[in-house]
Amino acid sequence: MVKERRSEKELRQMMLAAARQHDECSELEDLFIFGPTPRPGANWGFGVAGKENKVSVACYTRLDQIASQLQEKYELHPVKAARRDIEARVWSLVHDHPTIKAWLSRSGGAYDIASFRKLEGQPNWTMEWNTDDQLAKAAFERIVRSVQTQIELE
Repeated sequence: MVKERRSEKELRQMMLAAARQHDECSELEDLFIFGPTPRPGANWGFGVAGKENKVSVACYTRLDQIASQLQEKYELHPVKAARRDIEARVWSLVHDHPTIKAWLSRSGGAYDIASFRKLEGQPNWTMEWNTDDQLAKAAFERIVRSVQTQIELE
């Protein structure tokens, strides 16, 4: 199932409208949407704003339920970046990843430059890294998928 993309403002308005239908959320002043961020089944989350950024447990439980329902249908528009910024983000994460870092240290620190390709549709870019190490390759592909949810090619 392809999710529809929404802006932070739209997602915030949808969550607030749904929350206002429930008595336990009457104390809620405002929300903020954060992301894009990789998370199970979604690329965004929410936080409570106002009243010292606190609500009752009942209200938070309801908000979490509302967010889960919206996260099934909608994803946050990723930020747009240039190719070199995307590549820099991927390679920064590659060098911070323990599996890939171990592979790089075993291979003398050398790595193949990933091929960067523009794609039609969403996501609109991908990177491929040719290595015989399946664990390192799988870790690299997870990093690419994570960054794809966060960053779109300009």
